[in-house]
Amino acid sequence: MNGGRFPTNEADERLSAVAASGNEVVPLHGTPAPALPPHVVEAVAAALGAASPAPHPRGLPRLRERLASVVAATGRPVDPERELVVTNGAMHALGLCFRSLLGPGDEVVVPAPCFFFEGPIRSAGGVPVYVLGSPEDGWAWDAEALARAVGPRTRALLLCNPVNPTGRVPSADEVAAVLTVADRHGLVVVTDEAYEAALWGVGLASAFPGAERVVLIRSLGKSLLLPHLRLGLVAGPAALVDGVAAALEWDVLRVGIAPQAAALAALDGPRDWLEAVYAQLAADRDAAVAAVEASGGLRLVPPDGGPFLFVSAGREGLADELVVAGIRAVDGRHFQAPSWARVPFGGASAAADALAAALGRWAETRRLFAT
Repeated sequence: MNGGRFPTNEADERLSAVAASGNEVVPLHGTPAPALPPHVVEAVAAALGAASPAPHPRGLPRLRERLASVVAATGRPVDPERELVVTNGAMHALGLCFRSLLGPGDEVVVPAPCFFFEGPIRSAGGVPVYVLGSPEDGWAWDAEALARAVGPRTRALLLCNPVNPTGRVPSADEVAAVLTVADRHGLVVVTDEAYEAALWGVGLASAFPGAERVVLIRSLGKSLLLPHLRLGLVAGPAALVDGVAAALEWDVLRVGIAPQAAALAALDGPRDWLEAVYAQLAADRDAAVAAVEASGGLRLVPPDGGPFLFVSAGREGLADELVVAGIRAVDGRHFQAPSWARVPFGGASAAADALAAALGRWAETRRLFAT
């Protein structure tokens, strides 16, 4: 994947071509990007309208202090001066993290299906080693299978929690078992918790407080519904975070002041707008699950976290078929599961009729080709 297109952008372009040809496209989305409330807009305007020195390379001190209190809710306090860095989104954080951790040929063991980790790992000279789970047990992590994948070049174990694309939210026992494997082999654990705020009736068991050599990555753009402002964080042991901070300086010098001001305002101000959007996303999840289950031709494990459904028809090429029917989808091969596809469910409540019609078009096309 390294050197290729980012899979979501590529999929969106194919869907745009379907719309341009005059076919109906279902208005679904992943992370919501609502109009920002006045207190966030005003904070950004004030930051841009005031003369100020360049932001600290690790992030505004006030923002790092505030984020340290958020991270401490996992059960592990961090020093905002030495153990936390603000980044240009979680993708940026992943790239910085692996470039500071890995040498050429170092391996990273990854439970799969998983997010597009191939790019940041290979860009750092590393090699991903995937351990595929099974839908039969709800895509649960298999600690012993992960242990068997550890070799002499293994440097780290990478977790995604909640799991993108499956929506799996691992139990505390699953997390503890994986941390035991990492401790046994002396591995650094990187836990990507980009969708920690998108939980559907379950709690998050973070790996961060479970061991010293754990690096936490989060997406403020997703958690605070600021996806287009690109803001994330890395937290962990000072020695590891120092490497991330140094890599960041050579990458971008520092993160811009506008997104940092927006995050501070979102963290400190009223949160009713966030709660309303997440409540709507939970309703969208239920509507999309019901539509897929009613289609009769698709298999899924209902997600406990994140804004996606992971669906299968038992063969490769499903994502292309869904896109032709007008449904935004990313091919499962990008997640190490070729016979599956990731479909966002944001907006499914309002688009219930359009989604049902598109699934009907897909099912009819499938039936015609099968006869």
